[in-house]
Amino acid sequence: MNKVIKKLLCACLALAMLITIIPPVTAEAATKTEKMTLYKGETVEITAFYGTIKSVSSSKKSVASVKKKSGKAVITAKKSGKATVSVKTNRGSFKYVITVKKLDITVKLTDMGKGYMLLTVKNNTKQTFTQIAVDYVLKNDQGATFKTDTTTVSDVVAGKTVYDKIYYDNYNYTVDAAKCSAKVVGDSRSLMAKYKNVTSKIKTSKTEKDGGNGILEIVFKTKNTQKKDSAYVTHYVLIYDSNNQVIGLTKDYEYLKAGKMDTGSVKAGTYYYGDAYDHYKVVTVAYSTIY
Repeated sequence: MNKVIKKLLCACLALAMLITIIPPVTAEAATKTEKMTLYKGETVEITAFYGTIKSVSSSKKSVASVKKKSGKAVITAKKSGKATVSVKTNRGSFKYVITVKKLDITVKLTDMGKGYMLLTVKNNTKQTFTQIAVDYVLKNDQGATFKTDTTTVSDVVAGKTVYDKIYYDNYNYTVDAAKCSAKVVGDSRSLMAKYKNVTSKIKTSKTEKDGGNGILEIVFKTKNTQKKDSAYVTHYVLIYDSNNQVIGLTKDYEYLKAGKMDTGSVKAGTYYYGDAYDHYKVVTVAYSTIY
């Protein structure tokens, strides 16, 4: 399996995207206009590869602001709406018609016990993000904060719900999930890429192997049925008790080239989750990146 490649691709969260523009050969060339869709909070850095940026401006700074910084034009998406950003270089001019959309991603925290919180992330947009950043605050039953931090969640597929887990010190603190909070504070994606939700193109068969001593191995055979595009696949395995309360989360990652199949597995059972273990549910999501 290509899990090492998968982890390397998701290792860094870049909250700023970079675009390189190549100015026209002559200053008399017509102004080039491009369209760009951003989500609130995203920042784009524009670099003139064979030129120098002279000035920048925005038709609506409340929607998309722009400033010169270290020889670059830095555009920041402020709120939903449209704005035109102009970038003048010593060799030509560029205009960007910016459409800013709301970053509609909801997050929820659930206590799984034994020092872990389940972070549920629902992407309500039509855009897949390679990663998002989430700020969270954990509080005890008295409402006192005992942990604040930022975590990253990978492969947030358009229109899908994905999961991650957060560790806390359950020996010294008792968490109250109802008093905890979390919010999305950033995202990462490439403006040069087109992302496709290809979950329906992934075919998976599942078998169970009894490892003894309460160990259950869940084996996935996963195939990418697409003819051209590779796919990033995640199998989320949610662990439940007899009251249908989630008590654990584990994952299997696959990177599959078009038409290829691979095998992966995760572990469950009472050996890992104690007598509270009752059953599990698998949620699979997948996306392709096209340049």
